Amino acid sequence: MEAALERADVMARNDESSCKTRNSGNIEYDPVQARVASGKAPVLVEIICERVHCVLYDYAINTVDMIVDVFGDLIDIQTVIRQGDRKNAQRFLDLCARAGRMLPVPTILINGEVAFTSVPHPNELEDTIRSILVRKGFLPENK
Repeated sequence: MEAALERADVMARNDESSCKTRNSGNIEYDPVQARVASGKAPVLVEIICERVHCVLYDYAINTVDMIVDVFGDLIDIQTVIRQGDRKNAQRFLDLCARAGRMLPVPTILINGEVAFTSVPHPNELEDTIRSILVRKGFLPENK
């Protein structure tokens, strides 16, 4: 496990500039940023991705963002970037150990449990989160 963490540190250092955007004339790009959860919401949605601003990362984040508006402060988003820093690499390995297998990219976890191993349709993600919030008593059943 230590070797994997060291490799993640090296990859993060080597890949730091690839996440930055450059000004191309009058065009400025606004890449999707990594998310850090506040720890205050009853539902934590974690998204495992390879690196910031890869296609699957953007797709997964955008899908989750569609649902944030529905539930507001009841959900928190955290990205787990496999090729990120040591903290991200450790969280990824911890989630894999908990799941009993290496988790694919993208994987969406809800409250630490694997919910999707691909990007779901927004309605499917909404229904899954809603059922958890109902079960925990944060939403009424008929909503």
